Amino acid sequence: ISMILATVSIAIADDLSNELRGKWTVLSDNGTPCIMMYAQIDLNLSYMTDDDSLAEAGTIRVPAESTTDKSSCYEKVPIGDDFIVSQVLQLNLPENEGWNVRIAFTQDGRLGVHSSDYALYQVTVTANYSSMADVFVNAPKGHTHTYYSVIDFIHPPLIANDEFTKVGDSISCSVPQTYPINEDPHHGPAASVTLSNLQMQAYMSNSDAFGKRVMCPEDQNDLDTLPIIVASIIGGLALFTVISYFVYRSRLPTDILNITEQEFGEEHEVHHEGDISHLTSHHDNYGFHEEEHRF
Repeated sequence: ISMILATVSIAIADDLSNELRGKWTVLSDNGTPCIMMYAQIDLNLSYMTDDDSLAEAGTIRVPAESTTDKSSCYEKVPIGDDFIVSQVLQLNLPENEGWNVRIAFTQDGRLGVHSSDYALYQVTVTANYSSMADVFVNAPKGHTHTYYSVIDFIHPPLIANDEFTKVGDSISCSVPQTYPINEDPHHGPAASVTLSNLQMQAYMSNSDAFGKRVMCPEDQNDLDTLPIIVASIIGGLALFTVISYFVYRSRLPTDILNITEQEFGEEHEVHHEGDISHLTSHHDNYGFHEEEHRF
């Protein structure tokens, strides 16, 4: 029963996660995808109130039905006085005017990306506090704030070190991964993004399906523990069976145990006698062959 309940619980959890998981595609000029991303995206944002105090907005989930208008397969993303050639997925929140999340990918070697690889290097959030007044309590009215990562070519962002793979492959990670968007108070309130149930691919060409799935280290660790879990379950079942047998034996009436032991003893004697007769006949045959040989 417990196994059935566990299976049902897993199925319900999978259905729920699929409902929360967005499936977004950015098309190139020839109609084929350059970016595909399946993920549950949660934003963790803080903000400044009217009295200049810092407050937490809590977790804001990017709706699965967010649109991808103003996404691009080729965009020069400004970085200070420079720029990074990128592919950008822009998610526009459908129920909240002035809200979008921009997810940028690149092959720029200045971020430590190899020429045959691509990486997710920046997440930017534009937040119109007024369209979420119930979440951003006491925020300045009409204020729109942009949360962004400051890109340092000497010290590339953490997300670029984790979320990368070869062109033609897709990145997959089912476990939640949280990355900072901004941690520097000089650049505004703190913010981070959490990616869950993730599969994504950028710099696609001539294909409308994900390439080979490359799992994140966290998922690989989960797979490494699977054989241990299975072996533990099997060992536990074997131990349970042995203990159950001895408990069953201990609860049998004495007369039943005596009958069982007598029957076992008789069978043992029959087998033993059979073994002796077999040995005797074997020796007789051996002697007969010896005599025959002598003549």
